[in-house]
Amino acid sequence: MSELIRKRVSESVGKHAKIFLENGWRYEGKLTNCDDDYVEILDAKTNSYKIIKFRDIKDCEVSQ
Repeated sequence: MSELIRKRVSESVGKHAKIFLENGWRYEGKLTNCDDDYVEILDAKTNSYKIIKFRDIKDCEVSQ
């Protein structure tokens, strides 16, 4: 996983994002928290929190 993705996600807490995982799964919702190893997203589809390891992230899109 790119350090650029890690930086973008950590600076975008509170914004809407789409996170694409290495296994093909995708999560979309509001970024609510992150630390050095994990990112937390409030999934818009299920209205539940997902905790994702940074190393599992393949790509992400962050809205302004």
